[in-house]
Amino acid sequence: MLADRQNNVATLRTLGHDLVSLDLDPTQQRDLQTAVDECMARYDAANDVCVRHRTELDRIEASVSSYRTKLDAFLSWLDATEHSVIMTDVISADVDTVQQQTAQQQASSC
Repeated sequence: MLADRQNNVATLRTLGHDLVSLDLDPTQQRDLQTAVDECMARYDAANDVCVRHRTELDRIEASVSSYRTKLDAFLSWLDATEHSVIMTDVISADVDTVQQQTAQQQASSC
């Protein structure tokens, strides 16, 4: 975003230097030079912040991509597991029914 303005900033810098070189009162020259220097410093600082943020965003984007890949694998496993659990028979909480189911299981496995 700031790179779009780089030509404008360079033009402003040149214009400021041209104005300073005119036959102005020394106080006006100093004020104008200070204003141009402050503008350049603010632009450079904003540009540095943007570069740092972009670098951090790229790093986070890579982490998110890795996380998403791992999450997709986990969700696939979870879907399969849920399906498997749904397909299993319900185990009763009644002691007699549990004993009967255990006996049936043992009889079918022999």
